[in-house]
Amino acid sequence: MKTYQSPTKDKKTKKNFFMRNIYGFIFGITLLVVAGIITLTLVLNARRAPVDNKPGGDVGVDGPPPAPAYSAPLVDYTVGKEASLTKLVYSSTLNQWRTHNGVDLMTAAGAEVKCIAGGKVEKVQETTLEGVVVTISHENGVVSIYKGLSDVSVKEGDALTGGTVIGKVAENMMTEQNDGAHLHFEMTKDGKLVDPAAFLPEFNTEK
Repeated sequence: MKTYQSPTKDKKTKKNFFMRNIYGFIFGITLLVVAGIITLTLVLNARRAPVDNKPGGDVGVDGPPPAPAYSAPLVDYTVGKEASLTKLVYSSTLNQWRTHNGVDLMTAAGAEVKCIAGGKVEKVQETTLEGVVVTISHENGVVSIYKGLSDVSVKEGDALTGGTVIGKVAENMMTEQNDGAHLHFEMTKDGKLVDPAAFLPEFNTEK
């Protein structure tokens, strides 16, 4: 026998079902919204993060390139007259007070002179007062200048690596002949004279 069920009763049953489970529906919707926000945040952050493709590099970290290492232009030497760029010092050879633009490295005549770091030979000049002078440019606007040379083995335009022999120490340099055989070594940074001890601390006798 077929039983008749009132439509009103069906509606009440469905309404009661939704009322009993409304908190479950709200909780489920809330979870979906939170999950969507987290996913969107992760995607946006992944797009913004910089990528460092250099081997061993830290992701997103940029810094200045490492400074080049400099080595002394002679193997055996003692520091003679130090650089004095602003204070006058007495020159017994010239019998006058004047600035001393480099450091004198005392050694035997004929000692090999080496390039302090990789660079390019800019000038090779033979002068009466300072002997043969070799000028080499390096990275970051640094230039090294070697005075009082003989038997120079490089020429202008040569690309050198650090430690390359560029010549030998001459018997004397006329402007400093009373000081004996030595290499007069100067450096500039961005076109201005600097104390070589700032780049090669071993030249600083007060350390």
